Amino acid sequence: MKTFSLLAYTFSHFAVDYLCFWILFGYFSAEISGTERAFGFILYNLIAFGLQMIIGAYCDEHRRFPSSALGCVLVLAAVLLSPFAPRVSLCITALGNAFFHVGGGIDSLVHSGGKLSRSGIFVSAGALGVVLGTLHGTKIGMNDFNPVLLIAPALLAVFCAVICFFANKKAPLLEDCDISGIADKKTGIWIVLGLALLSVVIRSFGGTAIPMEWKTTMKLGLVSGFAAFFGKFIGGFAADFFGARRTGIITLLASLPLLVFGSGNMIVSAAGIVLFNMTMPITLGICAERLPKNPGIAFGLTTAALLLGAVPSFFAVVSGKIFLLVPAVLVSAACIYFSAENKKSVLEAHKK
Repeated sequence: MKTFSLLAYTFSHFAVDYLCFWILFGYFSAEISGTERAFGFILYNLIAFGLQMIIGAYCDEHRRFPSSALGCVLVLAAVLLSPFAPRVSLCITALGNAFFHVGGGIDSLVHSGGKLSRSGIFVSAGALGVVLGTLHGTKIGMNDFNPVLLIAPALLAVFCAVICFFANKKAPLLEDCDISGIADKKTGIWIVLGLALLSVVIRSFGGTAIPMEWKTTMKLGLVSGFAAFFGKFIGGFAADFFGARRTGIITLLASLPLLVFGSGNMIVSAAGIVLFNMTMPITLGICAERLPKNPGIAFGLTTAALLLGAVPSFFAVVSGKIFLLVPAVLVSAACIYFSAENKKSVLEAHKK
């Protein structure tokens, strides 16, 4: 049933992120414009990413709570409300996003089976959902309201709610994370956590500064989305095979020249984006190892760090600023060097 739960949460991650951005770039963007739209996008990120640590703390104490299924139900409500109350819909879908991610994130940690790859598989699916939801939402937002357009998204949200509910029932999140071989054990817990989270913050900020001169149309955004998906997907497998520290440092440093000098070449830039995203399972694994009884908090900390790193881009144009990208990548790699071990992943889980 752990395989079923992985499939259920991974597919639902794609679907939830797809529906969230379908709403954001569809009916919300069609009805709301200017400064209010920008504020709405900021509010969405604050709710969706900022609340996960709080929800995670609750789920750590109430392991049978169906967080992901509830998140899907909230997204369903947001889909149905989106043409009529876009502002309310935005807040509800952001809250649903937060609840869903916590449940799926905990599953990826407590049912890891000794591998970082499970976290990479789960998290990577969201990147595809974001780009496809953005693309399809933009097209719908250009049309007049048609209730038929709500049927498929609503059924998708219902399906995800059902499979997440059964995943939680059949593979309940009752285990602690017993992770070793990822985080540096010679350094104090709070220093290691701080370094891992700083790496996430800096990497998130650096990600907003990546120059992509080739990304001239909405459809070309699919390329960067698929590249981010693939990087996160294979990052856990690479860390399991080569070791966390080695994988994190090499992939970040190797991404830098590709991102800097390949800004005008789609293939070179996409390869850099793949490498840039491969450290995601590593930093999550470090946090989970240091917080074995609190996988929800560990997952929420990393999403809060992602939010913090993206905040500057809410208020200023950061994209294409190479002088910001270069130190960001170097600092993020240094943080991984001092917070991770180079042993191969030996994640295990045990019953409380």
